[in-house]
Amino acid sequence: MSFPLGKPASAMALSPSVHWAQRHYRTPQFHWSRRIYDYELLFVVRGELSVTLREEGLSFPVPSGAFLFLRAGSHHEILVRSEPDAELLGIHFDFFDELEVRQDRDIIVDEQEVRASSFCALPLIDGAPALPFDRPIAAPGHVASLMEFIIQEWNGRQPGYELLCKSLLLQAIGLLMRHKDAESRAPHPKYEARLRTLVRQLDEQYARRWTNAEMAAYLNVHEDYMSRLFKELLGRSPGSYLQSVRHHHAKRLLRETDDKIEAIASQVGYDDIHYFSRQFKKWEGMSAQQYRRFARLV
Repeated sequence: MSFPLGKPASAMALSPSVHWAQRHYRTPQFHWSRRIYDYELLFVVRGELSVTLREEGLSFPVPSGAFLFLRAGSHHEILVRSEPDAELLGIHFDFFDELEVRQDRDIIVDEQEVRASSFCALPLIDGAPALPFDRPIAAPGHVASLMEFIIQEWNGRQPGYELLCKSLLLQAIGLLMRHKDAESRAPHPKYEARLRTLVRQLDEQYARRWTNAEMAAYLNVHEDYMSRLFKELLGRSPGSYLQSVRHHHAKRLLRETDDKIEAIASQVGYDDIHYFSRQFKKWEGMSAQQYRRFARLV
């Protein structure tokens, strides 16, 4: 049997269902080596993974801020490469509401007892896979935000949560479908190691006032070339990436603390509360105050 199983379909025929959704933390001692019956969208909030796709013959790192799409029936191995752990958002789902899941182990393939009829189909829209990614990609910050809301809804199990999970997942799939060209991006091998070190510094020192000149000097290249290299690695400019990291931490502080919004803006690197407010609404589609209220309701 060849995986994934393609199924011709239109975008309007998609009816995804969520089987598992969690924010989880994995240490370097943890090791996945498995196949799954459904699909998984994985987002690395913090840390770095090393992934091997056996059938495709691919091995690559997955840095923080990157998304990974794992396919039904395809064997994958995942190692955590960061200390003390990696923080991940994970959502298991199908595209056509076709897999009945009663417990977590219904998702993972038992190689001693494979249920061939349970592998979920990948939609082929106009002859092409809906999500053709076989490498990590950088997508809009909205996708990670949608994943966070799906995780909250799925675990809260309030009335109507299944409908909300379906609609939020459809939005995430639609945004990812716009980024099909992202799989062709690859960093220049000469600068890859220093680029990844720079990305880790941005992740850890997100409140600092970074400049393009400073980042270019670290790579010992011109500012324009630094921006091009950075975009080849993460699919976005250094400024956009730094904003996404700051936005993630702003949301965490809004959810987990009672700090005033002005204080949160300052903690994540914004001196101007009005600029912070505009940027937050641009990324999230709602104000910081509205996000705080919504996050505490679900």
